[in-house]
Amino acid sequence: MDTSSDTRLLVVAAHPDDETLGAGGTIAKFSSIGARVKVIFLGEGVTARYPKGEIYSDESRKAGIKRTESAKRALSILGVTDFKFGNRLCTQFDEYSLLDIVKEIEFEMDAFKPSIILTHNKSDVNVDHRITNQAVEIATRPYGKDYLNEVYSFEIACSSSWVYEDRFEPNVFVDIGPFIETKLLAWSQYDGEERPFPFPRSEKGLLTLANYRGIMSGLAYAEAYRLMRRVVRHA
Repeated sequence: MDTSSDTRLLVVAAHPDDETLGAGGTIAKFSSIGARVKVIFLGEGVTARYPKGEIYSDESRKAGIKRTESAKRALSILGVTDFKFGNRLCTQFDEYSLLDIVKEIEFEMDAFKPSIILTHNKSDVNVDHRITNQAVEIATRPYGKDYLNEVYSFEIACSSSWVYEDRFEPNVFVDIGPFIETKLLAWSQYDGEERPFPFPRSEKGLLTLANYRGIMSGLAYAEAYRLMRRVVRHA
C-alpha cells in the first residue's frame, strides 16, 4: 500500500462506524503524513434496530442524528475533513438499485480521483457490506481510471468474524501501532455501540483483533486488508 503524502485515499463504507472499525488506524496514518483522505457512507446505520413500522419514528430519527454526529467526531479525530453521508436504510441495500449505488461511487471517484480505495469485503454477514463490495468492484473497472492504482477490502469486527465459511482472508497488513489509541478514541465517539468483552466491538475486542493481525505480520498492532487489484504504472 502506497503510503506517501501524494496518496489520495477514498474509503467507501456502508455505514458510519465502519470506517473506524475497518480502517481507523490506516486512515489516521495517512492523515498524519498529509495524504488526502475522503470517506463516503452509502447509508445510515441504525434503522435495522427498529421494527418495520418504527423505521421513521422520532426515536429512530434521533438515533440517526446521533450516529451522524458521532461519525463527525470520529472522523475529526482520524484527521478527516472531507466526507459524505448517505441515507440508504440499514441492512436493506438489496432493496436499492445496484446501478444507482455504482453510479454514486463512480461520481465520487471521478471528482476525487483516488489512488487507493478501501472498502468492505465480500464475505461479511451484513448484506450492506457485501453489496458495497460488489458496487466498488463494478465502479473500479479499470477502463478510464488511470488515477486509481490500488483497491483493498477490510474486515469489520462482528460482521466479518461471524461468517461460517468463505471467511475474509487478508494478505496485506498495515502497521497501526502508533495509531491504535487514535483508532480507539475515534471508536469511543460512537456512543452506545460498545458492549462488554468478549463482544468484538468492545475496546478490548478491537485491541485483540489488531494484536492478532499484528501477530500474523510481525507487528504489535495491524489492520488487515485483502488486495482486490493493484496496477503498477510506468514512472
